[in-house]
Amino acid sequence: SNLITDLLFLTSLEQNSLTKPFQPCCLNDIVSDLTEEFLELATAADIHLTSQMPKVDIYVMGDESQLYRLVSNSIANAIQYTPAGGAVNVSLTLADRTASIAIADTGIGIALSEQTRIFERFYRVDSDRARKTGGTGLGLAIVKAIVQRHQGQITVKSELGSGSLFIIRLPVGT
Repeated sequence: SNLITDLLFLTSLEQNSLTKPFQPCCLNDIVSDLTEEFLELATAADIHLTSQMPKVDIYVMGDESQLYRLVSNSIANAIQYTPAGGAVNVSLTLADRTASIAIADTGIGIALSEQTRIFERFYRVDSDRARKTGGTGLGLAIVKAIVQRHQGQITVKSELGSGSLFIIRLPVGT
């Protein structure tokens, strides 16, 4: 049922059939709420989860539930692919009317040859790992679709064995 729900959600995002009007959303609240929510999971996995937030509130125009899903999927992935003793850091910054959410981990990393494909539906870098960690293989496809629906960009910098850095950039709304 999770797979079907994710597929329906992704399809509606890609077809732009979600008609809920965008509202001002405070990214500070979303990032801090989700960092707090994931703290227990990270601690249980022996992963040090931290966040850096600006003193000023950063608002974007968007669908708050989708933005929660965007940040949630990103943090969950970072924790899932970081071994015990590692760290995940989530930071929120503002520059040139662009909000940036950076999720950095000390995880297993992604080979350069795989980085262009990780946002595809059902794509798994390592099918053995997919069986062990579960999931639907749609998490990053959903992340990318939400970013695109909010007229943003997502980039990844990663190296095998050295972790990953995902940066989500969204235009600031007024």
